[in-house]
Amino acid sequence: MSGPSEAKDDDALLRALRELPRPAMDAPHERRTAAAARAAFANAFAPLPWHARFGATLGRAAVPAGLAAVVVLYLTWAFSAASALVR
Repeated sequence: MSGPSEAKDDDALLRALRELPRPAMDAPHERRTAAAARAAFANAFAPLPWHARFGATLGRAAVPAGLAAVVVLYLTWAFSAASALVR
């Protein structure tokens, strides 16, 4: 069974990226770059503000409710049209 490390070694793109030359940086620039990368990573997983969570929750509830309302309206119209044709 092949593990994740074996799959990475077989990937031609990753192998080519590893072979690219790495630019030489002085220590302060490397520290700033590493700090910016860590901050961006931490920011990507930071909790959302309350208004964003509220909007997402409202959206998750509103879409199914709106879809259900449209389906009920369509079925009401379809049954009334079918019953009008039968009469």
